[in-house]
Amino acid sequence: MPVGADGFRLQNVNENKEKNKLEWVTGPSQDDYNRTFVINDEDHTLGNALKHIIMQNPDVEFCGYTVPHPMERKIHVRVQTHSTPALQVLHKALKDLKKLNEEIREKIEVEVQRYKDTHPPSDAEAD
Repeated sequence: MPVGADGFRLQNVNENKEKNKLEWVTGPSQDDYNRTFVINDEDHTLGNALKHIIMQNPDVEFCGYTVPHPMERKIHVRVQTHSTPALQVLHKALKDLKKLNEEIREKIEVEVQRYKDTHPPSDAEAD
């Protein structure tokens, strides 16, 4: 995968700069309760966490994700539910995941501050 001088991934010439973050697949196997979402510019990091959160919803029958090709920065997330629309389930899972990440960040910041308070820098480290 090509990487720029700043260490970030370079955009592939086939990638569209104006791409929506969230799209969904259309076709005969798609309806409000069975939907495949395409999330652009994401990979296994979001896919695995999102699948885990979605599967905790008791109304979800199935959830899985794939990365269609290693050179494409997108994931396909399939959600099948009993009675709640798949888009609503995805939206709730994204909000829950964001809240969980914020809670973890706060806990890390508290622990870092606690460590700094109990381990003040020595004179040699202060220079």
